[in-house]
Amino acid sequence: MIYLIEIEAADEATGALTTLRFASRAYTTRPDDEPANAVFRSRLKDPGNYERYLFGQGRTFGESEVGAGEVVLVNTDGALDFMLDLAFDGRALRIYSLKRVNSAWSSRETVLIATMEQASFNGREVAIRLRDRLELLRDPIQSAVYLGTTTEGGRADAEGNSDLKDTKKPMLFGRVLNVAPVLVDQFDNIYQVSANPLAAVTAVTTARDTGVKLSAAGDFPSLAALKAAPIPQGHYGTCLASGLVRTYARPNGTMTVDANEGATLADRSAARIVRRIIGAIGAVSEADFEALHAANPAECGIFIAPSETTTLAVASTILASIGGFLSVDLLGVFRVGRLLLPSGPPEARLIRNRIIDRGEGFARLPTNDPGDGVPAWKITVRYGRNYTVFSESDLKEVATDDAFRTFATLEWRQVIVEDAAVKQRHPKASELVFETCLLNEADARSFAAHLLAIYSKRRDLFRVVQPSATVAGVDPNDVVELAIDRYGFGAGKLVRVLGVVPTFSTNLTELEVWL
Repeated sequence: MIYLIEIEAADEATGALTTLRFASRAYTTRPDDEPANAVFRSRLKDPGNYERYLFGQGRTFGESEVGAGEVVLVNTDGALDFMLDLAFDGRALRIYSLKRVNSAWSSRETVLIATMEQASFNGREVAIRLRDRLELLRDPIQSAVYLGTTTEGGRADAEGNSDLKDTKKPMLFGRVLNVAPVLVDQFDNIYQVSANPLAAVTAVTTARDTGVKLSAAGDFPSLAALKAAPIPQGHYGTCLASGLVRTYARPNGTMTVDANEGATLADRSAARIVRRIIGAIGAVSEADFEALHAANPAECGIFIAPSETTTLAVASTILASIGGFLSVDLLGVFRVGRLLLPSGPPEARLIRNRIIDRGEGFARLPTNDPGDGVPAWKITVRYGRNYTVFSESDLKEVATDDAFRTFATLEWRQVIVEDAAVKQRHPKASELVFETCLLNEADARSFAAHLLAIYSKRRDLFRVVQPSATVAGVDPNDVVELAIDRYGFGAGKLVRVLGVVPTFSTNLTELEVWL
């Protein structure tokens, strides 16, 4: 087996792109290959190890973690010193394998497509740190900022006054409740709910002047049309295409709105919201997103106030609302799914005589989940977030309805499910709280029951080391069978794969599995 890598890099001075090729043994493609006559220089010392976890080592929920690894090139003669003047960050590195040095280029297998950080040089070696394609989602989700130029009436823009200059614009996905929009034109009473387009500022809850309902006066196709529109007293108009709201007059108190992004209820599931957020950042498994939507189409929503947060953090928060995850496969394709207890036919069967027994070849691990692995007897799921909390005194003199008065003074609605028998068996049984993007009680209660079924019982985490060929097709979230005469696995048990860490130089792969 030989390994080959292709590195995309840019010249620091000119920006010109180049492709570097190295291998564990010298290799040249044939004249009729694509690329033709490409030389892979024999400088690849270690194709490295590469960690991929659903949520992070030892965890079964939370934000997705960017996978990491490293490749090492030999540079004892200084022939690679020129790489110091190349930029690697954010560009692709591809690792391939061939069975032997005279194998056809067309027979190669793609081992990994990753994103690089910068290279480090220690005199004898060049080490390039790798990140999986989730790294592409670690940029800020919002780059647009207010210009601060709307400092007088009659202007054609709505960019806020000088106090807002360089402040990030808000964003909204799905359906959200009681958010406070940003005043972007104090002269024409225009507020921005979201920099991305909206489907509606809902007619049922509409905009409120500290709890007093306003009525809709229509939607207008542009900022200019919205500014020109006659808005009657007690009403508001919208430019949904720009996420804007205009009122007849400045509110006496805080104005809030309920708003939708996503034209239909089906467009506001966790899977479909995250699919829109990822957009064209990278290749995605459309089948995964549709399967996750079918498995849990519950309505979700999130409001991103003017602040610094990443696409990955937002996507992870939304998916966590249904027990979902976001990952990247070895070919750099974004995948999504929902963590479930292991079931169904296994991808591989791991038996004792295939275990690499190095003393640590098979071990039970501690969990990094809250509660340290102790079963949970109570699950609290928070839903229906109120993004602008009012005090009783705020609403004391306001003629609002009782439903809004009750809603507006609490940030969250919540449901609680519990199993007292767990508390009897485990005096230190944990209580887990999950804050979600869910909107409706029924969906929150269903999710709470799902979580209690998982976390009310002892769950075990194991590390298993295998020859890489044995688990070559195994990815995080796959199910494998362990049939090993230890810890009650003699008859075989299904386990869920949470992490895969191959070491290419030794052809060994470490699996983190859970049941």
